[in-house]
Amino acid sequence: MNSRRPPFPRPGLVPPAALAVTSLLLAGCTAELPVPVADAPVVAAVVTEAQERKILDQVTGVVDGAKGADGAEALAERLTGPALELRRAELRIAAAGDGKALIAMPMAAQQLVLPSEQGWPRSSFVITEQPAKGTPMLAAFEQPAPRDQYKMWGFVYLAPGVTMPQFAAAELGSPTVPADDPSLKVTPQEVVTQYASVLNVDERSKYAANFGDDKLRQTLRDAGRNQLAEIRKADKDAKGTFEVGYEPTKDPVKAVRTADGGAVVLAALLSQETLKAEKGWQLAPAAPSAAALWGDAKKSEVMKVAYRDMVALYVPPADSAEQVSLLGFHRVPYAVSNK
Repeated sequence: MNSRRPPFPRPGLVPPAALAVTSLLLAGCTAELPVPVADAPVVAAVVTEAQERKILDQVTGVVDGAKGADGAEALAERLTGPALELRRAELRIAAAGDGKALIAMPMAAQQLVLPSEQGWPRSSFVITEQPAKGTPMLAAFEQPAPRDQYKMWGFVYLAPGVTMPQFAAAELGSPTVPADDPSLKVTPQEVVTQYASVLNVDERSKYAANFGDDKLRQTLRDAGRNQLAEIRKADKDAKGTFEVGYEPTKDPVKAVRTADGGAVVLAALLSQETLKAEKGWQLAPAAPSAAALWGDAKKSEVMKVAYRDMVALYVPPADSAEQVSLLGFHRVPYAVSNK
């Protein structure tokens, strides 16, 4: 995982100290009495690093201990929202026969992004250490009210080679960003809608210019190309179609401010892949997770796989020339259909 360099001050933004010097120069030789200035508010995270690491250990214990039929209920102790749905979907796949779908989720933290708001709800974020296999995870946690436990709200696996933005030091805390915040190139809520359009039709989307190409888009292209190739391998003249449809869920987005004035946005989506072949074809999923859910369902010329998705996007500040970029994603199939 790489880090973005701290940004240079943006044109037009003059440090307070510089303003003070300018005012003295304009005043010439006129002496002015010093005016008392109120102390600046103390900026500090409202959760300590030690507290956050304790939370992470507790979440890991619950998540890794949840197995079998009873595991889905046990998860609610420390998971909520999209994270709970994603992990429950993984449990169902494991129960259906694909045990590899249930990946351990160690929470050893490489970087903590702690909340700075005094009130509630509060959100924190963690980037985990690089595992022996796979990529680090970016997870979001929330505490709705003072007496509630922190629970994992969502998680993604970082895309290989991704450049992560910088955040404020953990001890200072990072503010959350409202869903309709206008200081960004695209508001957190709108960027999810735009990205869903890009995932659906790729470069044909009217929002395509706002986004750089990324690993998820490549994954979807490869999925369609490979599945259609399998059909043509059996019959070079066979015709087939592959379509993908994405839509944001009703879950609120989570957004946190980055050091350069941008934001990292986490959002949940639902998607469906639809593969169709000519009448008489016998289609079935090839991916282990989807195949486990398919079981012994009757084959047909139509195959649909529904997914729960989560994406993490970096959205630059409004005056930036940079595109929105994908930081990570996670997809878990939860239903299959032959019609």
